[in-house]
Amino acid sequence: MLKSMKPKTTIPRNVILWGLVGLLVISGLIALIASFNSGSDGADEVNAVYTNAAETLAVQQMTLAASSPTITPVLATETPTATITPLVSPTTFIQQPLVTNTVAPIGGGGSGAVGCNNSAYVADVTLPDDTVVTPGQALTKTWKLLNNGSCAWTATYNVTFVSGNAMGGVTTPIGISVAPGQSADVTVKMTAPATAGDVIGYWILTNDNGEKFGTSFYIKVKVGGATAGTATTAPTATSTTSSYP
Repeated sequence: MLKSMKPKTTIPRNVILWGLVGLLVISGLIALIASFNSGSDGADEVNAVYTNAAETLAVQQMTLAASSPTITPVLATETPTATITPLVSPTTFIQQPLVTNTVAPIGGGGSGAVGCNNSAYVADVTLPDDTVVTPGQALTKTWKLLNNGSCAWTATYNVTFVSGNAMGGVTTPIGISVAPGQSADVTVKMTAPATAGDVIGYWILTNDNGEKFGTSFYIKVKVGGATAGTATTAPTATSTTSSYP
């Protein structure tokens, strides 16, 4: 039959080391006693024993130090923190409303003097701007004008068509005398066009020699209830100068 195997017991090195030291000490004591008995100098022998014990102890410590594993410190490596780059938010595009520039007709003001003659628009007496009329409707347009010249207008001065749509109107005498600094109403008879739309016509005063002077004035109506922007005739804004052809 097989005998059961007992595990081997390992004696620690420290125990062995101190055991050797103890033996050396005992040996030293024995040598010391023997020296006393023999009459020799025991001090030297005791010192020799202690010296051998110290050397043995130093050798054992060096052996233990050489056999002990060297522990290499592990330096902790700091892992860099990832930087999160923020996403760029898309820019919301807001469309701005389109601005439509409306060209307003020239209705007065300024100076277009010819000699001593000059005039300025004051107001619409009848048919203000964008009055709705029916196709073929008879129109009587009256403007109030100021004589801002230095000589009087005579009754034979005329209201004369300049540009745009005359709407059947013709050159018409003012029929009255107007002194400088006074205002007067001048009238032209017209007929609304047969086609619906916005209609505009420019007029101006002329003297006895047919010379245009002053600032032009206009009539603007909506035929057949037409909406703005559907003008049947493209008007030409007229700004008179100091002389006319």
